[in-house]
Order: sequence, then C-alpha cells, then structure tokens
Amino acid sequence: MATTRVTGRGQKSPVDEEFLKQLYQGGELLAQGRVSEARQLLERAHQLQPRNEKGRNLLGLAYFKLGLFDRAAEIYEALVRDNPVDATLRVNLGLVYLKTNALQRAMREFEAATDLQPDHQKAHNYLGLALAQAGEYGRAREHFVKAGSEAMAEKMAKAIAGEKVLRPSRSMPVVPRAPTPPPRPLAPVEGEWGTQFGLDETPSVAPKPAPAEEPDDLRFAEDEGPGALAESSPGAAGAQARTRADTAEAESEAAFAKTSQAVTPSEPLPQSLDEAVPELPSRVGAFRPGADVPMLAELVPALALAGASQAQPFRVGNVSFSARVEGELLTRLEGLVAYAGQIQFHPEVKRFRGRPTEEPFGDGPGRFVRASGQGVLFLEPPASRSFLAVDLGDVGAYVREECVFAFEEAVAFENGRVPSEMASDLNLVHLRGQGRVVLSVGGTLRSVFVAQETPVTVPLSYLVGWQGKVSPRVVSLLGAEDTPRVAVELSGEGFALIALPVR
Repeated sequence: MATTRVTGRGQKSPVDEEFLKQLYQGGELLAQGRVSEARQLLERAHQLQPRNEKGRNLLGLAYFKLGLFDRAAEIYEALVRDNPVDATLRVNLGLVYLKTNALQRAMREFEAATDLQPDHQKAHNYLGLALAQAGEYGRAREHFVKAGSEAMAEKMAKAIAGEKVLRPSRSMPVVPRAPTPPPRPLAPVEGEWGTQFGLDETPSVAPKPAPAEEPDDLRFAEDEGPGALAESSPGAAGAQARTRADTAEAESEAAFAKTSQAVTPSEPLPQSLDEAVPELPSRVGAFRPGADVPMLAELVPALALAGASQAQPFRVGNVSFSARVEGELLTRLEGLVAYAGQIQFHPEVKRFRGRPTEEPFGDGPGRFVRASGQGVLFLEPPASRSFLAVDLGDVGAYVREECVFAFEEAVAFENGRVPSEMASDLNLVHLRGQGRVVLSVGGTLRSVFVAQETPVTVPLSYLVGWQGKVSPRVVSLLGAEDTPRVAVELSGEGFALIALPVR
C-alpha cells in the first residue's frame, strides 16, 4: 500500500526541514544499530509531524528494538487503523503482540495479513509459530508448509503424533521437568499462555531484552527503510536496510528454532470466554410439574441470553443480538444491555479518502466505538429495527450510515456523502474486505436488479444501500410539489438493497 512520502516539490517550511533532518538522521542511526540515539531523534520527528507514516513506522521499530512493547503496540495499532489493508504493518503489529505473548491478538494480525496477501511467507511463518505456542499443531503445520519452512512443519507433525519436540538448551544443563501442575479453573490470560504450555523460562510478563540480543524480527515496510526516505538521500542506510531484508529468512528460522525448543505436545487450550460464559438454554424448560411459580434458581439459567462464540462471532436472535470481541470490533453501543469480559471502548471517527478525520462516526448514543479486548456484547435493536448479520465475502457494498450497526475490524471502511439540494446529504459507508457486518434494517432485506439501460429509483425510507458499479443521485419522487418525497436514483449495473417493512 502506498505510504505518505516525505519528499515533494516546492519550498518546505522550517518545520518540514527540521522534521526531515530528524527523520533522516534517526533512520541512519537505527540502521546502524544505535537505537537509543535514534529513538530521541525519531520522537522529535514524531512531535513535529505526528501523522507522518514513515516517522511512526521508524519510531515503532525503535521502541520494538528497545523492548518498549507497549509503546510499539500503540504506534502500530494506530498505523493499522489508518492502513487496514497493509499486510506488512499487520505483520509488524503481530510481532509486537507475539513478543508479549499476546497470542490471540498476534494470530489475528497474522491471519489478517495472510488474507490480504496470501503469499506473505513471513506472515505464515509467524502465524505458525503463534499457533504452535497455543498448542494448535495441525493449523501451525499448515502455515509452516505455506511458508516453505519444512523443518518446522516436520516438528509440528511430530507434535501431532505425540513425540517430544523439546530440545536441550546449548547454554543450560538438562533439568528434569517438574510434575505437571493441576489444571486451572479458567484459561490463563494472554500473558500466561507460555507457562501453560511448558515454556517454563517464559515469565508471565516478558522482560525487556537487551538491544544487542534482540532478534531483528520487525521489518521495515517495503519502502520504509531509511534509504527510501528520499530519492536523493545519501548514506549507507539503504544498503543496510536491503541487507537486513536479505537475511530476514535466516533470522526468522533462528527465532522459530529458539522457540520450538520449548514447545511440547499438550492438550489444546480451552476457549476461556466459552468457559466463562457457557451456552445456556434459550427457552424456559423443565420446571417442576404443577408449580404455579417457578423456582428462581431454575428460571434464571433457562432465560439466559444467547452469547456469541468464536465459531459464531455475531449471534442474532428474535429480540437480542450478541457480538464476540476478540481483539477489536467496531460497533454502536445503542441498545447495550450488558457485556461480559474485559472490553474497552474508544470513540471512532470517520474516514474520507483513506484518511481519518476529526468528525465523529455517528451521533450521540449511536456513535461508533472501537471495542477492544475479550468479551461478549449483548444488545437489543432500536425501536422498529431488526439486526441482520452478513458476510461480505470480499465483495464491497455501499450502505446508508444509519443501516450499519457493527463490523469486524478486518473489514475496511470509508465514509462518503451523496449531495442533495432538497434534503440532507445522503451519508454512506463503503465496506469492503473479508469479514462480517451487522446491518440494522427496518424490515426484510430484499434486492432489485439495476441494469445499465434501466435505472432504479428507491424511496429513501426503504433504501439500505447497493452493490456493484452503481451511481446514485438524490431525486424528488413523482415530482409531488406539495409533499415531495426524497428518493435515490441508481444507475449502472448492480443491485439496490431495500428493506420491506413487516406488516
């Protein structure tokens, strides 16, 4: 994905000149391994231009090399939000999570990277490593095969067969393994994944490694190396960055080999959320025969709201809707009745032309938020509305803003408007990518075919959106001068999406 260039024609302001100076020098120092010095210059550059992508990427790399993983995560989380379809940035963020043993988050980013770029070998390698640490040896083997890592694929095959893959450390004598402790009542938190699977030398909170021992896992984006900062920028930084890219595979294999020494066959880790929030009957069942008033202890579990699960992240019922949060989810909180787990909420802003703005995405209680963490949201639809969960299947759609209720973080979105002279502008959301979306509609969803020679006009109150190569235009329906009705004329080729009210 193209990134913001720091070079350009025309006279630069003093702030721009100072930014470029700090950025160039910081990039050179970073390529030379003088990370602490580079950090100071890159932080100064970030203060001058906090939205510059190159500056943020280099600063995130410096934090990563210094073991400041929380700060690195903040940088790369923001970069991924701004560039959701950049596979390299998702790999970088996944590596930060992998370093802190946040396996679920790491796997989510690596999976997104492989979806965006199926031939991204490093993404498959790192995803295989994270899956191996989580005990999912079968899936890990599949990704090692895709990455061309035959040695690790063979290790996973042995693990599946029940053979030990633990190898003695070169620097420590072999110590007999202590008896396996009794299982925990709940699945460990992300920081405890390693110890759950025999990674005895991995503490629950990863220590900050010395920069000299830190493997250079985190890569520059394709054009993020110091040599790419300016076409005329001299120095050895570009050559060093290219050398690092050439040795990436060898370093990756070394990282895999080091981690695989501590991987032992184990039972798959249970899904903590499924244990903490088990599925309960959705209907009132077998109360005591003849009882006029049921026992509260029998009534309560029978009336439990159905919760979403990993296999069914969006669960739509007759009067409720539940969404599983595993990493990040964009959703409205209108109609929220409860949530289970550890979830944080951050207001979301609109995106125009690929860039975030300062304009809120939605108004009042219906504003979109970015929910992050692990848990389940329980919501009810607004009055006279119903929920419909759909999978985009990598086919984009334009949807009226008020008809979009929630969507997975892997779905890329961009806001837009269709101008109108007779009413308010028509606010739209363009959704694309492989992922699920929850629509809020005023009835049953139906479609009308739009042909090149046959435009389709839909009253605004019925319009949900459209798919295909369709051009919209706000018009007055039937030309009624006394009480004009606003409608949208769709021309081109595709389908108009409408909602038929239930009568």
